[in-house]
Amino acid sequence: MGELKGYIIRYGQDPRSLSQSIVINDASTMDYTVSNLSQGSWYFAIQVVDLDGLVSAPSDVVSKTI
Repeated sequence: MGELKGYIIRYGQDPRSLSQSIVINDASTMDYTVSNLSQGSWYFAIQVVDLDGLVSAPSDVVSKTI
């Protein structure tokens, strides 16, 4: 995984305000399930964290309706 430390998954029910986050401190992680989401539309973006702690800009937002 080179210089990657991990990822931050940002999510919420408003695509303009992804107010919740999950920090994954293992760059080899290739999937993660966000559980206990209530019904409705949820929006997600991901950021990459490098070994120096620098965080990338968020990815494009994607959505999932439960």
